[in-house]
Amino acid sequence: MDTKKLKQAIEVLKESLDGALMATDIWIAGTGTPIANYNSNPRATALFDRITKDLKKSLDAAGFPQLDTYYLLNLEGNKIVAVLSFQNYLWGMLVDSEKVNLGLLLNIAIPDALKALEDAINS
Repeated sequence: MDTKKLKQAIEVLKESLDGALMATDIWIAGTGTPIANYNSNPRATALFDRITKDLKKSLDAAGFPQLDTYYLLNLEGNKIVAVLSFQNYLWGMLVDSEKVNLGLLLNIAIPDALKALEDAINS
């Protein structure tokens, strides 16, 4: 794991979202402890670690396909939470949806973030 590359990935994400990224944390799944962040919110990180674990269990129990690389939550006040999953790592981000178009988030920012996460983990 190259934490310098994780920090660079966060900078690239901030640039690609052009001011819409409000906060982000990358952490080891199951711990809730951030290893790289911007405007970190440790309580949110712990919460989304638990939500992701519970979501995976619930999908399995219901006979649904497993969670793939990310999920989104549409929150009040034009906010979106995206949680990306790769191997044993999670990357959560809070985005202001008034400042970024959903197509940019889904088709550019998230795929680029996943690629950067994979690169940092495999370094």
